[in-house]
Amino acid sequence: MEELVTNRSNLGRKTPSGREKRSVHTKFKLSEEALDAKEQLSDYWGVTQKEVAEMAAQLTVSFLEDEDEDTRRWFVENAYDQPGEVSRKTHVVSRETKSFLESTASDFNLTRDQFFDASLRLAHTIVRFLREVQIERHEEQLPRLYDLLELAESIEAELRDEATDVDPLKPAVTSVRSQIEAIVSDLEDELERGVPLGQNHEFT
Repeated sequence: MEELVTNRSNLGRKTPSGREKRSVHTKFKLSEEALDAKEQLSDYWGVTQKEVAEMAAQLTVSFLEDEDEDTRRWFVENAYDQPGEVSRKTHVVSRETKSFLESTASDFNLTRDQFFDASLRLAHTIVRFLREVQIERHEEQLPRLYDLLELAESIEAELRDEATDVDPLKPAVTSVRSQIEAIVSDLEDELERGVPLGQNHEFT
């Protein structure tokens, strides 16, 4: 999986487009793993489970369209083998998503349920991997940010002692130092909790 998603940083960050689309209640046979993935993706993305269906399906197609035949074959084989217990439940999706699932599943010679199940599991794997990579990357960058904060604090102290009160550089440097301090604080919290910062996180 790491090799498949490396340098694909846009994955798992799609903007939901189904908010105003008409809903339908449809029965799907999904594995327990896929159902868990659906709930967790809803939390990760901060969207309804209806939107998760659309986003997971589109993410899967986006992921596979540039991959080789072996990867697509792996996806199909994985889709055929729905892990664990499979249950038939009603799920809310948009009409467009239902149609998209059916037509795309047909392209892969899968049933709609198999494609949806595998898409949810794949999307969850991709998102989880990217979140883990984000934490590792931030942990690597934190020492450099400490150095940057220390430098900003040093410049701010020098200006406080030497520059006049009307020097425009003083408030500018203080603002930069404050921003770096906020970033460091948020990254420290992220690493302590082991929960990645959100996609739309704003450092204050």
